[in-house]
Parts: sequence; structure tokens; C-alpha cells
Amino acid sequence: MDIRLALSVATLCGTIVGVGVFGLPYVISQVGFWPGIFYLFLLAGIILFLHLLYGEIILRNKSENRLPGIAKKYLGKKGEIAISISTFLGNAVSLICYIIAGGEFLATIFHADFLICGFVLWFLLSLCIIFGLKSISGFELFMLFLFIITLGAIFFICLPHIKAENLSGFYPENIFLPYGVILFAMNGTAAIPAIREILRGKEKDFKKAILLGTIISAIFYMIFSFAVVGVSGPNTSEEAIKGLIGTVGSNVVLLGAIFGILAVSTSFLTIGIYLRDVLFYDFNVKKWLSTAFVCVVPLLGLFLGIKYLVPLMGFIGTIFGAFESVVLIFISKQAKIKGERKPEYEVKISDPVLYILCLIFISGLIYEIINFF
Repeated sequence: MDIRLALSVATLCGTIVGVGVFGLPYVISQVGFWPGIFYLFLLAGIILFLHLLYGEIILRNKSENRLPGIAKKYLGKKGEIAISISTFLGNAVSLICYIIAGGEFLATIFHADFLICGFVLWFLLSLCIIFGLKSISGFELFMLFLFIITLGAIFFICLPHIKAENLSGFYPENIFLPYGVILFAMNGTAAIPAIREILRGKEKDFKKAILLGTIISAIFYMIFSFAVVGVSGPNTSEEAIKGLIGTVGSNVVLLGAIFGILAVSTSFLTIGIYLRDVLFYDFNVKKWLSTAFVCVVPLLGLFLGIKYLVPLMGFIGTIFGAFESVVLIFISKQAKIKGERKPEYEVKISDPVLYILCLIFISGLIYEIINFF
């Protein structure tokens, strides 16, 4: 594989496979493993379509704008305001989730205080954001290899303890529970502009990078969920790993914490850089001030506990993810008409299918709001 294509795939995988990986086994176990896996790949297919759609939109533009700037270009000022609110709140809360989870994982590894560990992780990741994209893409590739090795170790440790009865069953009363968490876990929108930068001059590989990165991430999730739910069944804990201690032993907790640090770090970096670039390119905020904003916001996560993690992921995935997806669909229709250049690939889909997708996202959004109150 070409090195730039590999860096692109690693960047997308690193963005997608974040803290959501630890919420997935729990929500999948609550609906039933095989129905949950079907749910995962159904939504992964929809997210893949949205990733490709965003990639096509970016390829139709000559500017460095991110989603708010693109929304302004094709949907006007109201479109820019709407997507800006979603982008800032959704990504900012995502960064908070990563610090919550990362601090917990680091505390587990070193048996230290959560606040101290969270602060250390925040400081190191903030330094990485300051270094910029070129250093991050290489880091993402290195982390992906470590990530695969750690995932493989967890899988083989769990394998002898997996029971078939833990993978059976269907609980329709919880059918909506995985929706928001899966949307949050599969969302890699923030990495799409980064892939364009990595592949500049080789845009013909853009579609391949998005396909590989999204599909590989879904397979990672399936393997991890199979291992955890296969061992724990309906007793799967919300953070996935601690529920394995009684059956598999404490060593898997250490591996799981390392796995978590890798997953959280890669996602934090890409989303942090994306949010910084939105401020810089779309709102003309000075780069140092944009970087400062991105680095300071996650500190809020240090004042929250792990108990907020799954609810936050579900809320972000359903509310902000759904809203952003609907706006993205409307932008794509305008970009096909008003685009500045011919893209290297084009997503062809009929209007009725697009409207059905919008209806699915809006229905999920309304359900989450009603359920919340």
C-alpha cells in the first residue's frame, strides 16, 4: 500500500475508533449480540455513505474551508450558523469524553488519581496538537499498529472464555439504545479534510482511503464486541473491560486500558486539529488562539466522572451527529450544482433515498430529545 494511502487510512481509523469502542459492547449486549452487530453494520454503512458524501463535497471545492465554511457557501448564513453550533458543541463535548475516558484508563494503568492522570494525558495530547497534522498522521499510523496488536491480545485472552449463550438472545425493548452510541462511535467526519491534505495530488485514492478506514473500523468494533460480550453476556459493564475481571482476570484490564489510551489519543488528536482548523479557516481566528481554545475546553472533562461517558456519547451521536448528517445531505445537493471543480469520484443516489435517510436521522433526534426529558 502506498505510504500516503496508509497514512490516510490510519488517520480515519484513529479518528473513528475512539472512546466509543468501550460503549459499544454494553449497548450491543443490551439489544442482543447478533441484532446489535447487524445494527452496527447497518449504521456503519450509512456513516460510510456520509463520509463519501463529505469527501465528494471537499473535492468539489478549491478552498480549505471545513464544514461551517462549506455550509455558508452552499446554504447561506443560516446554514453556517446551524452547522457551526453543531460542530463546536459536538466536537467540544467529544474532546471532553476523550479526556474522561483517557484519565480513567491512565489511572487504571498506574493506580493513580483520576484528576492527575487526566491532566497529564491532556497536557501530552495538547502538545501533540500544537505540532500539527504532518506529525500527527505518522503518529496515527504507528498507533494503528499498536492498536491492532493490543486488540489481538485482548481477543485471544478472551477467546477460551467465550460462551455461545452469551451471544444469543434479542431484547427488542432496548432497540433504540445502541443508535446514538453507534453513530458517535462510527463518526469520522473530522478526519475527511485531513485525508484530503495527506493525499493532495493523489486525490484518486481519496475514495479508497475512506472506504478502507470506515470498514476496518467497523470490523475492529465487531471483534472487540464479540470478545467482550462473548465473555460477559448480559453482564457486560458500561466501560466494557472491568466486567471481564471475574472471568478472564486482571491482566485483561491492563491491556484494555492500554487499548483505551491508544484509541482515545488518536481520536482526540484528529478531532482537536479539525476543530482548530474550523476556527482558523472558516472564522479567521488566529491559529494560536484556535489552538488555545481546543486545548482548554477538554479540561472540563476532568470535573466529570466515568458515569457520564455512555450518556454523553449517545447524546452527541444522536443529536449532533444526526443534525450534521442532515445538513451534509443538503450541502451535497447544492455542491453538485455549484461546485468549483470536478471531483475524482461522485456519490450517486436517488433523492427519495436521501430523504429517507434524513427522516431516519430526524426521527432518532426527536426520540432522543423526548427520551431525555
